[in-house]
Amino acid sequence: MSDNMNDTFEQAAAFQKLWMDSFGKMANVWSEFSPGSPPPEEMRKMRSGMLKALSGTWDEFMRTPQFMEMMKASLNGGLDLKRMAREGLNKVHEQFETPSKEDIDSVLLAIRHIDRRLLERLEGVGDNVLNIAEQLEKIEKLLGKLDERINQIDKRIEEPSKGPKPVPQAARKAKASTK
Repeated sequence: MSDNMNDTFEQAAAFQKLWMDSFGKMANVWSEFSPGSPPPEEMRKMRSGMLKALSGTWDEFMRTPQFMEMMKASLNGGLDLKRMAREGLNKVHEQFETPSKEDIDSVLLAIRHIDRRLLERLEGVGDNVLNIAEQLEKIEKLLGKLDERINQIDKRIEEPSKGPKPVPQAARKAKASTK
């Protein structure tokens, strides 16, 4: 426990030193103020100098192993807290028998799967309908040809037979008398 306390005091001392260095550098910037310069220009220079001092000090601090370790621990703690909260909420959903996000996601996934399969089947049905339509067109053409053929046969049946023409009676008598 005393090692932990020493580490804490060392970190606090390092943080205090960081702030003291920042304030010291900013004070140096203020001491460079010259009364002969126009005030707005001097203010810009002082602001620029203060920002440079702060950014340099903080950049140096953020690259220290202690800061990196502290950030790593902080991020890991945040991730652990998120995981624990998710597990706790899942248990609450289980106890109240309400659907959780995972349950809803699995239902949505199943619906998407069914939707995709239905679309594939409908595309197959569409292809089958096109094939049937083509076959029906062919059958209609054949039926049209059969109708024409039947009409031709009906015309032949209805026409008088084209056998020998009847001979007039006078010609028959003349033929009979010559015999």
